[in-house]
Amino acid sequence: MEGNRKKEKTVEYIIAIIFSLILLYVFNNLLNWHIYFVTNAINEVLWIINLSLIATIIGNALLILYGPEWFRHVVKIIINIFSFIAVYLVYMVFPFNFNNSFLNWGLSVFLILIIIGIITAIIVELYHLLTRKPDY
Repeated sequence: MEGNRKKEKTVEYIIAIIFSLILLYVFNNLLNWHIYFVTNAINEVLWIINLSLIATIIGNALLILYGPEWFRHVVKIIINIFSFIAVYLVYMVFPFNFNNSFLNWGLSVFLILIIIGIITAIIVELYHLLTRKPDY
């Protein structure tokens, strides 16, 4: 049973790495693709988006190699902090313009909901880290 759980976690980490690599490619090519609603302001936040995705890749790679429960919580907290900063800065800069105030507002609300979700995830991981049973 424990072996299956470890395999499932490894697959989860590999999928997260692949997804992050795809997102790195997408975000770094948005302006090249001339997507009408992405403005040049994306360059102001691209560095933190890249940093967050690289932290996710490194964190998940570390979890493949070393996976005690306490370490998993620490890595997820770190990844979530990077994600929070990235989404917050994207919200503040808002490098999008749909030429439609409702869509702009909707995306702003969506980014706020993501921020709330990330904060919740940080709190949950911190709770699990602090209340876990010691590994002997």
